[in-house]
This record gives sequence, C-alpha cells and structure tokens, in this order.
Amino acid sequence: MNIKLWDLPPLDKEAAVNLAKDCGIPPLLAALFMVRGFSDQEGVSRLLSRERLSDPYQMKDMDRAVARIRRALEDFEKIAIYGDYDADGVTATAILYTYLRGKNADVSFYIPQRDGEGYGMNLSAVDTLAREGVELIITVDNGISANQEIAYAKSLGIDVVVTDHHQPHEEIPEAAAVVDAHQMDDQSPFRELSGAGVALKLLIALEDGNAEAILAQYADLAAVGTVGDSVPLLGENRQIVLAGLEQINQRRRPGLDAILDLNGDGATSTKLAFSAVPCINATGRMGAPERAVRLLTYEDSQNALALAEELRGDNRRRKAVEAQLTAQACQIVEENPGLAAERILVVAGENWHHGVVGIVASRLTERYGKPCFVLSCEGDSARGSGRSVEGFSLFQAVSACKDLLERYGGHPMAAGVTLPVENIPEFARGLNRFAQLNCPEMPALTLRLDCSLKPAAINLETLAALEPLEPFGAGNAQPLFAICGVELKGVRPVGSAGIHSRLLCRRDGRSFQCVLFGVGPGDFPYPLGARIDLAVNLQLNTYRGENSVEILVRDVKLSGLDQRACLKSLRIYEKFLRQEPLSPQEAQELSPTREQLAVLYKTLPLKPGPALGAELLLSSLAPQGFTLGRLLFSLDLLRQAELIQGGVRGNFISAGRIPVESKVDIFASPMLAQLKDLQKAV
Repeated sequence: MNIKLWDLPPLDKEAAVNLAKDCGIPPLLAALFMVRGFSDQEGVSRLLSRERLSDPYQMKDMDRAVARIRRALEDFEKIAIYGDYDADGVTATAILYTYLRGKNADVSFYIPQRDGEGYGMNLSAVDTLAREGVELIITVDNGISANQEIAYAKSLGIDVVVTDHHQPHEEIPEAAAVVDAHQMDDQSPFRELSGAGVALKLLIALEDGNAEAILAQYADLAAVGTVGDSVPLLGENRQIVLAGLEQINQRRRPGLDAILDLNGDGATSTKLAFSAVPCINATGRMGAPERAVRLLTYEDSQNALALAEELRGDNRRRKAVEAQLTAQACQIVEENPGLAAERILVVAGENWHHGVVGIVASRLTERYGKPCFVLSCEGDSARGSGRSVEGFSLFQAVSACKDLLERYGGHPMAAGVTLPVENIPEFARGLNRFAQLNCPEMPALTLRLDCSLKPAAINLETLAALEPLEPFGAGNAQPLFAICGVELKGVRPVGSAGIHSRLLCRRDGRSFQCVLFGVGPGDFPYPLGARIDLAVNLQLNTYRGENSVEILVRDVKLSGLDQRACLKSLRIYEKFLRQEPLSPQEAQELSPTREQLAVLYKTLPLKPGPALGAELLLSSLAPQGFTLGRLLFSLDLLRQAELIQGGVRGNFISAGRIPVESKVDIFASPMLAQLKDLQKAV
C-alpha cells in the first residue's frame, strides 16, 4: 500500500489580504506567495522581477575553461562536445555546438548510446574521438565523475574541460578545467543550474559577460534543458526559463517549433515538460540520441518536421515498453511481501530496456511511496536507475555501497549504478542497512497543497490570477488546491482505452467535473455517494474557441482520513514483515482481539468479489478498534489460517471467506508467535 501525506499549510487570511494590497495583486495570489515563503513585498518583488544572471566567472575554473576554449578556437584545434542522451544533455550539446560552429570552430559532438555505453564518458568513446584527431573535449551535463576517462584522454594528448551540475565524488578529475557549482570551493551565488544552464553560463563568459546577447540566442534551448532536468525553477533558473519561453514563442528555431507543435497556443513550462522533453528523452531511450541534437540545430523547417515525427514515434514506443516493464516490476513486488515491506525496493529483470528503467523506477516510487531501484541484467552485468522520496538521499545510500559497484553517480533524488549481477542481493541489503541506520522511518511521499478552494471559486478569473507564478516546475510547482468534502456522483471512462476517469462531483449545491489520469473506473476505489477530498490543478481548456477551466485530479482520499495515523500504523506492519524488533506499543498496534477478527471475517464477502477500497474498509471497521496495521495483519492472520482467500493489491482489498467445517484455533498461529518474539527482542 501507499499513503501520500497531504500537507495543507495554515493561512493567515488577514496577512494575505494586506500583502495583496501592498503588492497590488489578487488576494489568492498573495495567499499562494505566503504559503510558499514569500510573505513580504520584497520577497514577492524578488520572485516576480527579471534579475540579471550572476557573473559566470564566480564559478570555479570558469576562467581556465574560457582560456582553454579560446586557445582551441585560435589554433583551430578539433573540438568535440561530449554530451548526454537526456533533454538536459542534448540541449546543452546543441547550445555549445551551435555557438562554436558560429565561431567557425572545427567542432563535432558525441552523444553516448544509452543502451550500449550508458551515462557519461567511456574509454571506447575517448578512443573514437582520439582517432578522429580531437584535441579538446568539452563535456556538458557529465564529466564530474569521469576521473579514469579524463586521465586516459590526457594520456592520449587530449585536454578535457568539464562542465557539469551533478554532485562531485571525493576526488575531482584532473582536467584542464572543471566547472561545476557543487564543488566545495565554488563561489557561485546560485548552484542549482541544469547542465544546459551551465553551458549557457560558459557562453556568457566566452562573450565577456554579455548575458543579454547569449540569452537572446540560446535561452530557448536552455529552458528546455532546465525544465527537463527538474532543477528548481527559482532564481537564475526562473530567469532562464522566462527568457526561453519568450524566444520559443517567437518561433525562430525550426526543430524546436516542430517538436512542440504550438498551433498558435503559445509555450509554457508545462507544455515543455509534457511535449518537447519526453520526445527528446525518448530518442535517447529508444534509438540514436544524436538525432535530437540534429533536430535542435536544424535551420530547415521541412527536414525538422520529418525528424520531429521520428522523435514522436520513439516516444510512442517508449510509452508501450514502459507500461510493459512497469507491470512486470509491480508483479515482482506484489508477489513478494517481504520485498514490498523493505525501506528501499530493488527490482531486477532480464534484458529490460535500459532506456526506460529510470521511468519505471519513478513509477514504482509513486506507486509504493518508497525509494526504488530498477536494474536490467545482461549476462554477468546489471545496470539501472533509482528514484527517491524527498528527505532521503539516494546518492548517499548508493555511495555507502560503492565497494559493490563498478560505476555510480547521481544526486539525492536519483542515482544510476552498474554492478555485477552477483552483487545485486548484497546491494539491496546494503541500501536498506544504510536506510535503517540513517533514516529508520522512510519519509512518505508528500503532496504539498497551497490552499483549499471552493467550487464557486473555480473560474477563469482565478486561473488568470495564477499567471504571474509561471513558469511552473520543480521548486515552483503548479498551484495544488484541496477541494474537500466532495460527494462522488459518477465515474466515467475517458478515452477509448478507458484508462482515465472523469469524476462527477457535487459540493455546496454545485456540480462539477474533473479528470483523473492513469486510473480507470474499474480501479477507482470509492463508490458513488462517498465523501472524498480532491487534490487538483487548474488549467485552461480551449474548445471551439471557448475557454473554460479544466480540473485535473492529482490525488484522492477519503474525507476525514487520518493519513499520518494510517502511515505510522503501516510502517509498524512493515517492520513486522521485515522481522525487526517491535516495542510493546507497536506489537499492540498490530495485535487483534478474537472479537475484532470475528467482525472482520463477517465483514468480508463469502467469496472474493469486486475489490474493496482499503480506506473504506478501514473506515467501517475503525469503531471496532481497527488501525491500518491491525487490519493488514489480521487479513494475513486469517489467510494463514485458511479462513479467507485473496488479499491486498495496491490500495484495494479483494478477499473472501472460505467455508470451514470445524473450529479453527487462530490464536495458535505462527504469526502471533512471531509477533511475541519480536516484542521480546527489543
């Protein structure tokens, strides 16, 4: 099961009204500023203003990088840009390649194949570039951990300038220059740039600080990379994306125009995230990633359109493979309760497509509410990606297991590894040992809502009031509102496949509809008439020239549900499944009475039928003293005693009674003996 916590901060309405008057903004916008930490006029002005980017020479080694690149330009050395296959690396490559080509440099680019080479520099690629006569390699969006490869390049007479934004390891590569704001002695006032953002700052330094000229030419590409890499859209990143959106809407780059297919509606950060970025990423996942660089550097609209359609085809194939592997990975987890109970899930499969394992890891993290690693095994080697939850550094956990790994890298929320297949079990144990010691109770996935909203306030005026907060993205999320105490009146399928739902709702005498993506009517765990709470985004919908507000559901929960109590109880149940010592209070949280077991048994149908929502079942049994942990433990207890069949699937319970002819002494169950033993072990 997965329980998301809803974080709905308190709001000082009087202070919000005063802030609105001081800043001349709508009260709703003032309220949003306050809950996001901008509680005075100075803070609001700072967020909304168009500040200049900081001096690029404040970045460590920027002077050395500029000097080495200028020397290469003057001597007409052969330069290779070594990029990456994701949207950030592709756009960073396109930025630097286009700039150097405009300087008449002898320049090429190299994008490693995800499936054959993996992330970052590799020795074979260095050999290839050496044979081509390359004298200078400039890395973008990689290189900070390529110590061996950079040393090898140096032995072949090739200098390397590193530009990266990932966390450095303990040893910094011995390169001609290393530009990465995460180095300990870096003096940058802003350290959260994407790889494309770092490339942009390099160009500004090469142009003696002329940020306006560089932004006018390359902010569009940097905006795609910045949105694609999910760095916080605050500070300099916000300025880059704002400038980039202006450039995109002028439609001056044929390749980007073709892949966005704007249709005159204009670009937003959300459109970048859901159109350009997935197609660029899919090209690296499913095929030859250098095509995306070619598309972004095309000057011919007709060729750009044809290549953009190729990228969209890659994205369609990516979705199909992702869905297949996600289903396989979920099956592995759900058929193994011990694995599902771990603090960090590690799932491996044979010859899984390397291009989608990172996305599958994200899907598993979203589904199970825990950090997840998904590994693909080919022969004796395994390679894969992990995703984390806020508050737990996956990079630190992976670093603690470095002796088991051949390669690793990443940051707190995501990491990639390569390791021998035989090391996978110990890698999984090592990650979980690290988590147990450093984060005994794994943080839950948390939805940070901005404020509550009444149905009467959902209108075009409200939507217009939100516009100054754009661009939305990491660190500056699209406003998320709670609509609480809604009566569910209907659930209808959306689309021919029926994998999405349209919810018909009513509150305060007003009826409204909203869309829930990724959950079909058959998987929606609430019956008609249920009182539910909705977490929603609002967006503009234009149909036949008419504008309206579309309500998109991010999450649903039963009204009145104490999520924190449920989560605490679930974590205790998982401790039992992991056979970890339990305190007397924790053991009591799980242990049912004979009367409670009888009530649960009688509540279940005679045979497994339509799945019951776990929240609804818990709500009906709460007056009898059931907690979530006790409910799940009791279901296991009844199933072990062969009194019921079926069980828990995600947030559903599909169980039915088994007829018995004689009395069963359920309190002789080995599970209860285990519970007592774990309590004694404290």
